[in-house]
Amino acid sequence: MFWTNALLVLCSLALTVCASSPQTGIMAADWTPQAGSGIPRQKVTIAWESGTSSTGNMTFTLGRGGQRYIGSYLMIEKTASHVEVQPFYDIWDTGSFDPWSSARGDRWFEPGWGVSAWVEHYDGHVVVGLHGDRDGNARCYFTLANTEVGIPGGGTGKCQVDDGGYLDVRF
Repeated sequence: MFWTNALLVLCSLALTVCASSPQTGIMAADWTPQAGSGIPRQKVTIAWESGTSSTGNMTFTLGRGGQRYIGSYLMIEKTASHVEVQPFYDIWDTGSFDPWSSARGDRWFEPGWGVSAWVEHYDGHVVVGLHGDRDGNARCYFTLANTEVGIPGGGTGKCQVDDGGYLDVRF
């Protein structure tokens, strides 16, 4: 009986450790550099590591010997706190990015909404804010294939670099 109980406790502990271990993965992206840069389109790999079920870190490098971007991601949910969301919202509210749509409106940030409406509107999507090692910035949004699984479940998205380049992402 003692050994059975000890084995059950050990198995429970092992499952807890495995369940809370960070997940890691990669995403494939096609990089379209800034117009007129003379740099051809390239494949880029985005690496990610979870911190919690809805947060984590991402990194990618553009071009051989190019700028390296590192930042955090957040899955936008109605349960996200103001403190969690504000830094991402602030990145999207900067003037260093052009709007993404041809109508000059940005479907992922509409001034005047405020953080609460932003969270409710984008429930289940992922936003990323990244800073480059050469003073650049990038922002990404992802639409998850399965919000219950999160990033490991796959999806698509787009990243925008503040110099005008884009990454089309699939995972």
